[in-house]
Formats: sequence, structure tokens, C-alpha cells
Amino acid sequence: MRALLALLVLLLGCSDDTRTHVRGSTVRLGPSKAAGADTKQTLQIYDSDDECGSDAIRDPDRHLCFPFIDRATGTVRLAIQLSIDGQVRPMALNEDSISVYHQGKDVDIPGETRIKLIPHDEEQTNNLYVLLIDGSGSMAVVDGADGMSRMDKLKKALLRRDVVDSFFPPGTASAVSPLVFRGGLPEPLGGKWVVEDAKEYRKLVKDQLQVGSGFTYLYQAVRFSMTSIAEQAEVRQAVENGRKAPTVIALTDGFNNERPQDVCGDNVARLQDLLTTLRDVRLGRGGVRGYQPDLFTVGLGRKAWRRFKVPEGIEVKPRNLCERWAEQVINGNVENMGVDNAALEWMAKVGGGKSYVRKDPDGLAEAFIAAAQKRYAWYELRYRVDPFHLRRSFTVTVRINAPYQVESTVTVYPSAWLDGPPGVPGDDGWVLPGPFRATIAAVMPIFAALIVISYLPAALFNVRRALFGLVGRA
Repeated sequence: MRALLALLVLLLGCSDDTRTHVRGSTVRLGPSKAAGADTKQTLQIYDSDDECGSDAIRDPDRHLCFPFIDRATGTVRLAIQLSIDGQVRPMALNEDSISVYHQGKDVDIPGETRIKLIPHDEEQTNNLYVLLIDGSGSMAVVDGADGMSRMDKLKKALLRRDVVDSFFPPGTASAVSPLVFRGGLPEPLGGKWVVEDAKEYRKLVKDQLQVGSGFTYLYQAVRFSMTSIAEQAEVRQAVENGRKAPTVIALTDGFNNERPQDVCGDNVARLQDLLTTLRDVRLGRGGVRGYQPDLFTVGLGRKAWRRFKVPEGIEVKPRNLCERWAEQVINGNVENMGVDNAALEWMAKVGGGKSYVRKDPDGLAEAFIAAAQKRYAWYELRYRVDPFHLRRSFTVTVRINAPYQVESTVTVYPSAWLDGPPGVPGDDGWVLPGPFRATIAAVMPIFAALIVISYLPAALFNVRRALFGLVGRA
């Protein structure tokens, strides 16, 4: 018994009621601590048998929910899930959507695959896609040798079968709100605020989507589609009828340009105001109650600012948005450089989505499919670090950058003496947990040795007593 207690102390260390032993391993986890811009949003890192056995995790994937640490390869696996107001919120995430910090240091290194997200439990949600299309005069421009105008390329992409299927997934009651902006507020394509049938959608795009005239009121159109559109009776009814995951997909081929004399710097204050609105909508402090869409942006053409990286926060400065072109006129000048990817990327990040810039119909189609991506109940997160950093307790912070700004931190306590279960190579190159019996096999010799050692003094005493007792009687 003393040997067994000694072994448990060696493997697990001192007990602590705040730490959870991970089933089938020698690892313990402290309670996860969630943080974020909105206390209604919680990022959960699963750490116990009860959590991984809850209704939120389907039985076939239960074993993948448990944390796993493999010190030999420096691999860590955790399961994450987002909830809003206590309800699971299905997510559409990829490796660009999150940041992982090991002991406060970002584990991502350019050029190396350090992070992998594996989705689980696809959710068949009824989505409302607000398709916001630039219909200004520049969309009639013919680029390249194919003889197709920008609008022709867009229409070809929107009519592709896989794009239509993404907007109207089989087995769901999803819908599209097709809007065109040419100046002023966006207008519904063919007067239809909500289209619930794929056949009707195709007909509207084919027959009604045309190039008009006017400047590109991009920011105003985005603000409308993220806020005021929900006041339209058809849109409000569509959301109330179960389409709880609205997504705005905004496409343009240029810059926000409201007057002939507009210079690039004029958009600094305008974008600042829009980003403030987008942030408030995402946090539930603005817009229409119950309408909190994700915003994806698509640029048709080439990037105007190839070196741009979205700054932290929403403070817009001329050098961020325009580089050295702040005083240059947009119309016929700056817009010739390409698409304003700086504004598009910034809007998408604050709006909870992603931004894409594509030149041809196939690229545009891929962007639309990605924006209408599938959502999953929870994700398996794997990351790698130097094995040296797993020799003692460590903290892991997982931050979702988009579509929600929320994070959670957990402290991991590996056994100081024994790893378990050992890792085995997976088909994708990542290590997976091996059978825990391998750990038991490694423990048994130690356990046997401890038993022998614990009984050895008593055995020697008895031998000595027997020998000396016999000698005394002789």
C-alpha cells in the first residue's frame, strides 16, 4: 500500500481540488478562465470527463475532446467551443482565425505548420446571406484578354453551381438578400429583399444584375447591410423565422469614393466611423436587436496595398489606409492601383469575417464559398512547441480573432515523472494519443520495484532474527 501511494504521489504530485485529472492520462488541468470584449461570449476549453461527455460533444468524437500532451514531440491538443448567453454557437474557423499563446508567447511561426484546427459536429444552420454587390460604372471595365467585364466575371461566379449550393445548402431553409449599391443606399435586386429559392436567385442574378452609374458608396452600403437592413419587414421576418446566423458578403472593385474631388485621406474619418459601428454591432451595442451578422469582404481585381497588415484596434491613420497617397484623388488616380484591400481587410476583421481579393470568376467563386462556409459545434486544436517547454506546468491562451474577439486561458500540469499516454504518429503527420496500457506497462516495473523495496527491510529483519535466533539456541 505504501508503494502504491508513493507511486501516485510521484505520478500526480500533490492533490489540488481546483485541478482536474484528464481521464486516461497523467495530466491535470486547472480551470479555464475566459476573457473577451463581451461577457456574454465565452470560449470554453474542455478539461473534464463531464464536459467531454456532455450533450455538446457527440459520443463518436468524445475521445478527441480530452486534452493530450506529448512531451516527446512537443504536441498539445485541446478542445474549444464558443457559447453566447450559455448557448453553443456553431463557428466557422480556420488557422487564420485564432492565435495560440504558450506561456504568453505566440506559437505561430511563418513558414511552419505549428497550429491545426479540426472541426467536429457540423451544424446544419439556416443562414441568411446578405449579398452586397458594387454596381457602379467601373464594374463595366474589361480587364484582361478574355473580353469579360468585371460584372460578367462576377455573374459567372455567382451562378456557379457550387456557389449556389453554398448559399442554399440542401436540407436547410437558407436564403439570400441580394443588394446592389451604385450611390446612396443599396437597393434590392429586382425589388426582392429576401430570396428563398435557388431558381429565383439564379434568374435575378442573370436578368437583373446590371452595371449602373454613380460613385462607390461602399462604406454607407456596408453600414446599411450590417444595421438598418434588419428593419425591412422581409429581412426581419427571415431572421425571426430561424435564420439566426446572418452573413454579409460585400464585393467591390475599387475604393470608397463619394465625390469627384475625394482624396484617399478623406476615407480615414469615414472608415473610422464605420469600424466603430461594426465593433458596436458585433458587441450587441448597436444596430438592430437580434441582428449581429458576420462581415466578409471580396475585392475584384488586384490589391492596391500589397504590404498592408491590419493594425490592432480600430484607430485609422492616413499612413495605414493610404500609405503615401493620402492627398491623391481617388477617381481616375488612386483607384487605378487596384482594390482598396486595406479597408476591406480592416472591415472584415472588425466585422468578424475574412477578406479575399480575386481576379477571375473561379477565384471569386472560391471566395463566396469560403464566406458561406460550414459551421461546427466545436474544434480540436493542436499545436507544437519545443518539447523543452512541456517539462513543467504551463499556461495556454487561445484567442479567437474572428468572427468573435474572445479568449480563454488554461494551466496544464503534466506529471513531473511520467508521460502518459504516449504519442503515436497519425496519418496527417500529427501525433495522437496511444493506448494508456503502454503507460501502465512502463509503470508496472517501477511499481514492482517499489513493492520489493517496501518489503525488503522487513524481510531482512526476519532473516536476521531467524539466523541469530538459531545461533542463540545452539
